[in-house]
Amino acid sequence: MRAQLSLALAALLASTGAARAGATRCWVDRGVVVVPAAFGDLAGDYILDLASPKSVLHVDVALGAGIVTPQATATLRVAGESIPMTFSVASLDARSLGLPSTIEGLIGADALAGRVVDIRFDPCRIRVSGARPPRFHAVASLPITMLDGVPTIAATVSDGRTARAGRFAIDTGTAAVRLSSDVAALSRPAPKGVDPDSRLSPPGRLDALGLAGAARRRLPSALADDLPAGLMGAIGTAAWSRYDVRIDLQRGRLELARPGGGVSARRPSRSAGS
Repeated sequence: MRAQLSLALAALLASTGAARAGATRCWVDRGVVVVPAAFGDLAGDYILDLASPKSVLHVDVALGAGIVTPQATATLRVAGESIPMTFSVASLDARSLGLPSTIEGLIGADALAGRVVDIRFDPCRIRVSGARPPRFHAVASLPITMLDGVPTIAATVSDGRTARAGRFAIDTGTAAVRLSSDVAALSRPAPKGVDPDSRLSPPGRLDALGLAGAARRRLPSALADDLPAGLMGAIGTAAWSRYDVRIDLQRGRLELARPGGGVSARRPSRSAGS
């Protein structure tokens, strides 16, 4: 049985928060949001990870398609949107091994810049909108700040003794609340074979996450050493799955709605005389 470890904040930093029309089916496995998409002719399953600033084509897929350059340019088609994109070519084995599907690539925040992303978790549905997204009935809204190409929000974390407030990436590629190894550590050494940075099998539990005026307790957690400077961590899907989520990269807002109550019918077009 995998040991359950609590995640303690480091003391070295002193303390000072049924599908709608137009939606596309997605699926969530071990907290990872996966969407059907196509990059050029390469159609299949892609990880959706807004905490990743750059989109990536899996190197094995690229080589199989005869792509031997470090980047590839094509049109990304996802959730009804067609987006001219350049993907980096790199291995995604660390992100995809253990998922029950072949992963073609990873869709990052760069692909969705200036767009609105709606996610419903149960059943999993995703919608990407351009200029005219449908209305969204939010019960909470937080401002998004872009940091090194990653959408971030303010939140608070606590290990039961110490609370820390800071900026966190909006993460859709893991269930975990991932905390920078500069500000947190596991409360005791991880057992042999347990990866403290694991996205797919987060080894810890965070005592509390304060977000949008509510507290979530005992969320899966892990450490992270790949976050941009200035980020305390990244908040994964275990925190988001109780809501319908809108990540509005047009207006810079994260909006949260009750499950099944977020998106309404698309706004009607205005008549010529209106």
